[in-house]
Amino acid sequence: MEPIHVSRTEAGFHIEGFPDAVKAIRLAGPMARRLADLWLHKLDLDFAADCLSEINQVQNVERVKREALWRSAIVHYAKCFGTSKARFQLSAAKIFRGEPLGLVAHKFFTDLRDKHLVHDENSYALCFPAAVLNRGDKSYKIEKVFCLAGFIQTLNQEHWNNLKLLVDKAHAWVVSEFDNVCDRFTKDLERKTYADLLARDGMTVRVPSLDEVSRTRDAP
Repeated sequence: MEPIHVSRTEAGFHIEGFPDAVKAIRLAGPMARRLADLWLHKLDLDFAADCLSEINQVQNVERVKREALWRSAIVHYAKCFGTSKARFQLSAAKIFRGEPLGLVAHKFFTDLRDKHLVHDENSYALCFPAAVLNRGDKSYKIEKVFCLAGFIQTLNQEHWNNLKLLVDKAHAWVVSEFDNVCDRFTKDLERKTYADLLARDGMTVRVPSLDEVSRTRDAP
């Protein structure tokens, strides 16, 4: 899974590193969709890993920055295992097969994402309404109505280590699966004639419009 370097030209985009290339042909179908999904999973896991690394570069006193990076790492990791109308979800049972502690840690972070960070359901966020009652020698009895709120802090060394291990394990699985699909695609395409391959549609890149923010994207 080597990175592809692309440069911008007057005619569009140029893929670097292939001096003998004449065309980038568009791939379509179920295997192409799986390939695209795997690459998007990789990008999310890359981002989660980057967030975890950046936490170590931020001073402890910068609480908001550290917490933002921590929450983002959890969300992008869990995103890969969530239900999506556009992308297949990774299987924790498959990736962490034979690793019961890995499955326990995975469930902790997906529950943390689902029931605390993104949707507020569990007791990791608590709020206690109260009223201050005075001693009764004033014209009024209530000094103030207020709330005391508390959030469980989950960013500690143990949780950081566990999430890093999960991200690395999932990333390794995605890379291996991506390479396998690429090999299958390559073998399938090599069986085609050169004329057939050359006649296929070229790859195009389209920037989505603002009104597409609420629509499920089309498959490759």
